[in-house]
Amino acid sequence: MKELMKRYGKWLNKRVLTAVGLCLLLAAAVVTNILVNRGRENVQKTGAQDPSAVTQVSAQGTGGADFFASYREERDVTRTQELAYLDAIVAQGADTETLSDAQKQKLELVNAMETELTVENLIRAKGFADVIVSIHKGNVNVVVGADALNDEQVAQILDIVLRETGKSAENVKISTTL
Repeated sequence: MKELMKRYGKWLNKRVLTAVGLCLLLAAAVVTNILVNRGRENVQKTGAQDPSAVTQVSAQGTGGADFFASYREERDVTRTQELAYLDAIVAQGADTETLSDAQKQKLELVNAMETELTVENLIRAKGFADVIVSIHKGNVNVVVGADALNDEQVAQILDIVLRETGKSAENVKISTTL
């Protein structure tokens, strides 16, 4: 064993290990790039928008249903891309800390998607034509397809959001499309 270490020890110095590590990182970046580009090609083949070409949409002065449809489409494309990134990290076989973090982020994203869908459907059940809920970094944004909201309607929406998300009222913003 000592003879092998003497013979090959010079090859296992810090420089070689650093070079090998950099090569592995480069290979991981190439694989991730391929996976991401493959995901974009699939999105473009299905006719969805390229997420990098999406512009910011404002609820003010938009065409009602068009706003809600385009927002949902953008959100779906972005979420699909985020999940693909996280899947690529998991598939690469990263270290345990990175793998754990990627799985945690994926679970948080899926939970947010489920909560948003639940809140949107509950608000629609209260008689609102259309609604979008966005949960991001502890804040909840609700855009309702209505000209105006009275105090009772705001209270109904706020009650649903607080109950389903567990967020505090100061972290909830409710607005209308007009």
